[in-house]
Amino acid sequence: MLDRMAEDYTQIDLSYLEGIAEGDKDIIKELVEIFLDQMPEFTDGFAESMRDKDWVKVAAIAHKAKSSVMSMGMEELGNVDLKNMELLAKQLRINELSDKESITDAQKDEVNTLQRSLDSYPENRITWVVDNASKDKLEELINKFTAVCNVAVEELNKEISTY
Repeated sequence: MLDRMAEDYTQIDLSYLEGIAEGDKDIIKELVEIFLDQMPEFTDGFAESMRDKDWVKVAAIAHKAKSSVMSMGMEELGNVDLKNMELLAKQLRINELSDKESITDAQKDEVNTLQRSLDSYPENRITWVVDNASKDKLEELINKFTAVCNVAVEELNKEISTY
């Protein structure tokens, strides 16, 4: 199956799932179906969060989606794009709170926590996040996520139909 998958699919690679499921197609199918069921939660959640400018929720969805897409073999989407979405959303929240004339102690704590989280990344990534922290850049990454996942959903449906 792995050779066929490498030729047929542009977005997914189920070799990780095949490994943990020890080739049990019922388990693989169940895990794929869970992923497919999560997709509307992610895409609708991103749309709603962006509409509401709820950067905390955008970051949480990106964080949750990362492990899901990684399990379907979408390494770049998980390790790069979703991580960047999460970090951009955190930076946008910092910017939002920092732009206010006054913030509560809880909000100051939130800024400090978010900043510590961002500061734990390599300097070049922090610089990229600060330089790209905009709603437009976040929307661009979300649109890429949606487009890649739409293809992945088609590929996954095709694959599990063979089980």
